[in-house]
Amino acid sequence: MKKRNKKKIILAAVSGVLVLAIAVGVIFLAPGNAEPVGVYPFMYIGMTEYWGDNQESYGPVTSENIQTVYLSDTQLVTEIKVKEGDAVKKGDILMTFDTTLSSLELERKRLDVEKKKLNLEIANGELSEILEMRPTPEEIELPEELQPEDNPGVALSGAYQISDNSAFDGSSEDRALICWMKDSTSITNELLEVIRRQAEKFQMKNAGQGSSSASAVPEAETVETTDPVETEPAQTEPEVTEPAATEPEETQTQVTEPAETEPQETISEETEPQVTEPQVTEPEETIPEETEPEETKPEETEPEETEPEETEPEETEPEETEPEETEPEDVLVNSFYVVFKTTEGNMSLGARLQWQGLHVTRDGKGFRFRFYDAGGFEDHTIAQDDSLEQALKDFMNGINWGSGLTAQQIRQMRLQKQEEIKGLEFELKVAETDYKIMQNELQDGNVYATVDGNVVSVLTEEDARSTRQPIVKVSGGGGYYVNCTVSELEKENMQIGMEVTVNDWNSGMTYTGTVETMGDFPSADGYWSGIGNPNTTYYPFTVFIDGSADLQTNAYVSVMYSTGGAEHGIYLENPFLRTEQGKSYVYVLGAGGKLERRDVATGKSLYGSYTEILSGITDADLIAFPYGKNVKEGAPAEERDVSELYSY
Repeated sequence: MKKRNKKKIILAAVSGVLVLAIAVGVIFLAPGNAEPVGVYPFMYIGMTEYWGDNQESYGPVTSENIQTVYLSDTQLVTEIKVKEGDAVKKGDILMTFDTTLSSLELERKRLDVEKKKLNLEIANGELSEILEMRPTPEEIELPEELQPEDNPGVALSGAYQISDNSAFDGSSEDRALICWMKDSTSITNELLEVIRRQAEKFQMKNAGQGSSSASAVPEAETVETTDPVETEPAQTEPEVTEPAATEPEETQTQVTEPAETEPQETISEETEPQVTEPQVTEPEETIPEETEPEETKPEETEPEETEPEETEPEETEPEETEPEETEPEDVLVNSFYVVFKTTEGNMSLGARLQWQGLHVTRDGKGFRFRFYDAGGFEDHTIAQDDSLEQALKDFMNGINWGSGLTAQQIRQMRLQKQEEIKGLEFELKVAETDYKIMQNELQDGNVYATVDGNVVSVLTEEDARSTRQPIVKVSGGGGYYVNCTVSELEKENMQIGMEVTVNDWNSGMTYTGTVETMGDFPSADGYWSGIGNPNTTYYPFTVFIDGSADLQTNAYVSVMYSTGGAEHGIYLENPFLRTEQGKSYVYVLGAGGKLERRDVATGKSLYGSYTEILSGITDADLIAFPYGKNVKEGAPAEERDVSELYSY
């Protein structure tokens, strides 16, 4: 039984070993070697059935009428009291040993067990929180009464429209004016000047000076229209302001001609050369329409030159002082905030296409500006339905927004946490087993027989450690049991007597076991001992392994089983199959001891290591490893031991 199981281990690793065989060139197939090509029985490189997709469970080992004594890393054998074939009874001393294990190390092991328990408790608490999470709705359907009406509002009549709510006077970002303009309208210095005047008007009003400033602007405008009066240079110049509140549109078109191109390219520098003394005497640029005042200007400049108090500071100071002193009282607000807005179809309730904030500063007769993010500010030019808005807020507040995660994200978190818990539970079980073994080691340095029976094997300390086998084994005719669980989805397909594969992680050995019992009630251990869907119920089942196996009591092993029916056919290991231009073939031993190439039809792939052969060969054929210079149809061939291909 042991030999057959060891062969299983080697064959399970066939793919990896074959890669090594290919790397070294398979000596007997090397170029120039005239020896016959080796062929191998199918039974060693293929299989004729498989048991569907495997499932895995794991659990602790218990024994009945059998005892295996394993050495720990801290045990030093002093004497073995029995030899192979001896009959022993319970309580007999099998061996004595010294130990380097201390009570301090045992305490550390106990603390490790407690730490793993705490980690498991924390993980279970986190899983409970995940299970309580609710996904955030991906779509919210508004009730019909709260859905927005299909009303585009009114169209923009002119090129632009500036907000007329004086509470928003442009003095700060949150009190910015709003300029709604058509998508074809450009932002020019003239438009910025109109907005500046509006900001100035509102800010003066909010400062308690709205009435005086408002009356001053019309008076200045009437003075502008009566330019021939010689009193212009006296007191009207400082009071004359270009804002012209009563005629904003006229000043736009008139101001654009001298300033349209110049301020856009250079905000204030290009206008400065034009700011000459003759221009200082002209209170506004609306005068170019009247030619007569231009002819009389030379006469008017003489009185200006005779007034040294006003003109001398302008002439002595650089260009920057001329604009500041020409309009010291005209411009009361030099900077303002404005949001430019365009809408779909230029409709008042249309979707916003542009919503850009600007902080604008007057620079001479031009402007400079910087952008700012106005995304967080509401459009105060649109009348809000407070009742509808409140109803909408109430509706949105009443929605259970859940965890802020999607259902898929929560599911992924749950699966990851369940996998983590499964690993923590397994680590805890192993730690508890190690702790129990350490406790026994610290007793009195003797190993006692736990069953009545015969000593079936005794190894030296060196052999026991190197092979990871029991140093002493006593059998009373019994075997081993492993307690596992199976999912409710697979339970009906599992039958008593069905074969399973048991893998001992400590020694690396695999054994064949059989299902001996199946429980009718769910396992109290939960899902931790089964690998699969953690949301299903798991039922206990017991696997029996005969006494020829070498398993350690209380150690954990894995159990592989398949609840699907066996599928019969020909399944060949992939390295013995070649494919060229979409056609697959193998080399087999043919008539006269010569190699024969056979085309084969292939089916499904198994485990990434086997390929189903639908036709072309049988399980009675001897098959060659299909690589090497001598491997060709008609080459001499002979049967060989498959061990030549593998490294034991």
